[in-house]
Amino acid sequence: MIRLRDIITEAAQPQFEPVKLGWKFNEYEPHFDEETMRTHYNKHYKGYIEKLNKAIKDENIPVITTEGNDGIKAILATVSQYSDTVRNNGGGFLNHSLFFNGLNPDNKGKINDGELKTLIESQFKSVDKFQESFTQAAMDHFGSGWVWLMYNNGILSIATTTNQDNPYMDTVRIPGDILIALDVWEHSYYLKYKNERERYVNAFFKLICYEAAQSRLMSALS
Repeated sequence: MIRLRDIITEAAQPQFEPVKLGWKFNEYEPHFDEETMRTHYNKHYKGYIEKLNKAIKDENIPVITTEGNDGIKAILATVSQYSDTVRNNGGGFLNHSLFFNGLNPDNKGKINDGELKTLIESQFKSVDKFQESFTQAAMDHFGSGWVWLMYNNGILSIATTTNQDNPYMDTVRIPGDILIALDVWEHSYYLKYKNERERYVNAFFKLICYEAAQSRLMSALS
């Protein structure tokens, strides 16, 4: 028998949801192919979210229901208390949310004048030099993982994590705020670029949304 109390509890259970893409999958071409974008978003990303929501329910984990990423960041900040399922899929959810929100086919990798460009040019000498350093970090990273541009107390830094680990996790503890996220798992590029990761990273910089990174920087500054 289904009780009303059970229905209310089920309805009240918070659910993480995927970010909405502003473009069709084929509109990321020629840099990211349609098939990879569709599979990456619909299968990998949504798969992490489905498993995360189930794990949160199974482990009775409290969820902060606010706009933005505060809810998942709060879970990751104490992720050592939870199962590997929460760690892997919680990271997979936030990492991909940042990644997909950081792409904009219309901008074609353009960076406008502003605080982010000023910081990049101050610390890396130029935007091109920054992109070279970021690409090298992606090339040096062994196996699956992520490359990050972090901001902390006026300083930009490039960092990497393995698998679906995230800088906000208490098991990782990379200080600062994430400005740029790059997925270097093979599922994100192998159909088009095979083992040529550098070509994929170069393509990423043709799609990167520096406006999103600038917005994340302004949030960190505030």
